[in-house]
Amino acid sequence: MQTDPIFDETKGTLWHSLSDCGSFEINSNEAYSGNSSVAISWQKSIECNWMGFGNTFNNWQPTNLKDEINKKALRFYVKTQSGECSSIPIVLALEDFYGGGSYLFIDAKKYLMGLTIDSTWKAIIVPFWHFPIGDEIENDDVDISAIKQMKFQLEGSGSFYLDAIEIIDFSLAEYQKMLAYVEELKPNGSMEQIIYQEGLLNEFAWGTGQKACQELSERSDLSNNNYIHWKFDASQCGWAKWGINWNDWYSINFRGVLSASLKFRIKMIQSTSFDIRIEDFTGNASVLKIDSALYTNQMDWQEVSIPLSKFNLSESNFKIDRIKQIVFLGHGQGEIELDDLKITNQ
Repeated sequence: MQTDPIFDETKGTLWHSLSDCGSFEINSNEAYSGNSSVAISWQKSIECNWMGFGNTFNNWQPTNLKDEINKKALRFYVKTQSGECSSIPIVLALEDFYGGGSYLFIDAKKYLMGLTIDSTWKAIIVPFWHFPIGDEIENDDVDISAIKQMKFQLEGSGSFYLDAIEIIDFSLAEYQKMLAYVEELKPNGSMEQIIYQEGLLNEFAWGTGQKACQELSERSDLSNNNYIHWKFDASQCGWAKWGINWNDWYSINFRGVLSASLKFRIKMIQSTSFDIRIEDFTGNASVLKIDSALYTNQMDWQEVSIPLSKFNLSESNFKIDRIKQIVFLGHGQGEIELDDLKITNQ
């Protein structure tokens, strides 16, 4: 398949339709390569009709993508005109000569070679095989043997420079390598995280107070040291659990932390067993059981250390930078005290 660049210095005639809702110009002061780029700004409102731009694949001749759909990608370079943002609100469309089309939103989390879009040039690479060709309810009539053009449909608002817009050879292996590269750019979490902060149990935990199946509260010893007291009876109602988030209910980052351990001190007032469950914000969960038979001196404080690797978070498709909470689930009847609950590498 022979294709021309959608925009470069010599073959960059792009049509555009922005009405009075934006501006589109060729800028000679900014360029990723060559001497110019597209400078585009827009603000969509109810007064604006369809907004966007586009160009042919092949000098307005039909282009057959049937044998190329799993081997090609759209690549372009982007930077903001000012500031920083995490997305670019553009919907791509593969349009055929009969009016059919296949549409795909440019999700920066999937296609940006970086974490944010800023004032430095970054590549966006969109594999053609991600276009929902053949399984769209409204647009399944696109004829990929007769593609006319690539259209860029503008949504929301934005202000960007675009350059070197072209179709490239691209494989699944290359795409996976790109995702791995971006993953390496993401920041790691702290190896030392305090889960239970004394005096803040009611603020960071749910399930506190007197409930039908449990009582969960903070108590103090003779040295004014606070600890968690949990008494439960799940034998009748089957619901004895509580959870805690230690980042004001925002996501907790476990990236780079999975070599650390979950540690706490425990005192078994009444012999029991309970589960510890780690959950992320997408609904994934991993559970380990804590059995009181492991602790012989039940009236003394004992230290528990559980390597996070035992939760198999990496193998369970966890979003390890979007950890939601740790949940404790009681079985039968029990009464325990907990303190110094933390993530640590020590």
